Amino acid sequence: MESALSGSPVVALCGKVWVPGRDPKKYPVCPMCKEIFEGMGAGGDKDKDGKGGDGKK
Repeated sequence: MESALSGSPVVALCGKVWVPGRDPKKYPVCPMCKEIFEGMGAGGDKDKDGKGGDGKK
């Protein structure tokens, strides 16, 4: 929301850099971002064995 008001660019989960508008209905979620988000699970930064990127729980 902040970037929509300030006009600063954001980076989507798929890596695309863009400046969001004020109306989110104009920008549907891209299929790749949706797939990445759904694969993240509740923790967001943990892999499938429950460990983070540093190998710790």
